[in-house]
Amino acid sequence: MQHRFKEPDGSTWRIGGAFAAALLLGGTLAPPAMAATVLKRGLVGPVTILDPQKAATTSETALLLDLFEGLVTRDAAGKIAPGVASSWTVSPDGLAYTFTLRDGARWSNGDVVKAADFVASFRRLFDPATEATDDGPLQAIANASAVKSGAAKPDTLGVTANDEKTLTIRLDRVTPTFLERLAAPVALPVNVTAGRKLGTDYASGAKLISNGAYMLGTTGARTGYVLARNPRWNGADTPAIDSVIYRPFDGAASCVTAFRAGEVDICPDVPTENLSDLKAEFGDALHVSPYAGTYFYVVNQRKKPFDDPRIRRALSLAVDRNALAAKAWSGGMLPADDLVPAGLAPTDPAPAPPLAARRDEARSLIAAAGFGPGKPPLKLAIRVGSGMAHEATADLVIDDWKTIGVDGRVVSETDGSHFAALRDGADFDLAWSGWIADEPNALAMLDILKSDSRFNYGRYANREFDRLIASADIETDPEKRKAALADADRLVATDAPVIPLLSYAALGLVSPKVKGWTDNLVDQHPSRLLGLADTD
Repeated sequence: MQHRFKEPDGSTWRIGGAFAAALLLGGTLAPPAMAATVLKRGLVGPVTILDPQKAATTSETALLLDLFEGLVTRDAAGKIAPGVASSWTVSPDGLAYTFTLRDGARWSNGDVVKAADFVASFRRLFDPATEATDDGPLQAIANASAVKSGAAKPDTLGVTANDEKTLTIRLDRVTPTFLERLAAPVALPVNVTAGRKLGTDYASGAKLISNGAYMLGTTGARTGYVLARNPRWNGADTPAIDSVIYRPFDGAASCVTAFRAGEVDICPDVPTENLSDLKAEFGDALHVSPYAGTYFYVVNQRKKPFDDPRIRRALSLAVDRNALAAKAWSGGMLPADDLVPAGLAPTDPAPAPPLAARRDEARSLIAAAGFGPGKPPLKLAIRVGSGMAHEATADLVIDDWKTIGVDGRVVSETDGSHFAALRDGADFDLAWSGWIADEPNALAMLDILKSDSRFNYGRYANREFDRLIASADIETDPEKRKAALADADRLVATDAPVIPLLSYAALGLVSPKVKGWTDNLVDQHPSRLLGLADTD
């Protein structure tokens, strides 16, 4: 029995073809007794390779999280959960992680997933010839940097198979967020042995052998990717979806058009310029949820009067962030008072005072710093990158600052020139910047303000802050680590080296018939965690 779905161009999705392709990849695969449950997902952005160690785009990540399974994975809320490893232990010194693989884990060709497969995968990851996309966070593994540079042989890497089912990873330094790093796509395993025997074209997906909840069926640059449920996968979450169709689009607007016509169930992005119209049309199907990143202004503390924390706090207090999100970004960004996004903060934030009270306090701080009525006016410039939203944001902020007696102007240039100037130490008063955490934790945000960070464009320097960050970076006790990060976050609020404005948001359309979707800070939603309501 084949299930077909017509496309606007007249082409047809043949789900039966996916199962036929699965036959070639891994032996006998019985067709489902009932009609197949098919989830249709959009892809907005390029897919050029299905090699976990070389992938670079969010579209590739979505596919890889369906096809492969690492030692650990993420649950629907984005939290760390067991993957191929059913359990793990950490040595008292925090330098050795020992993983036990679950019984019955297999590759899509029927091979047992062994600890040696992960050893081979990590060695391949750090082989200079692989040219891995983003192995930096995993270079905490013992000898990884030396292997990567060619100064050491791959077999010296700190990853060892103790037996078929247990694996130990040794680190060069204590890394409390190491499990978070193992959940990244670059840490997904590849079947190195099968690849050597059969060859694998990661660009086309030909002969791709994976170990995830789904296996690759038909592919095509125009038609997309059809995934069939892997009958050999025995992970904790039994997939409710039999087959997943990933259809590529040349832009978010095209995906929205297909969603409107019922041709896809999920769009991973939407245009921000007409967000209010989309909200009116789609209601709760439009998801705007916090993402692990913040949009902020850097304040140059090497330049007077911005070396005075009273000035910096005053400027931050005066901003109406709700208006910024609504007017400059049409609701596509969320208000943010803290550098650390909501959901990652080490403590719950206190309720913000009313805007009028904040501005009264800002005027007092400005006056105490020597500016205001009867004194010289504070004048400043905001450097921003290209794009109307950046300029609109700055214009609104300048209007806010007028209410406390500050005169501002906007200086705009291309994004490339803007950030090159910041990196090179160019003169500025305030400048737009932003940061998306590479790990969903507070340290990944606060770390950019260390005195030796190359992203500390305002040259913030506070020894106590540096000490707290250094302490949190190696603290294995969760409560002590949280306390150090909370103290560091409070210092940032007091010193105001940056002015947080907005949190980045994950935007998307999700059909009401899709079940199990949970907005999360990493914006990852593997198909194995989703289902479809019975529409009969």
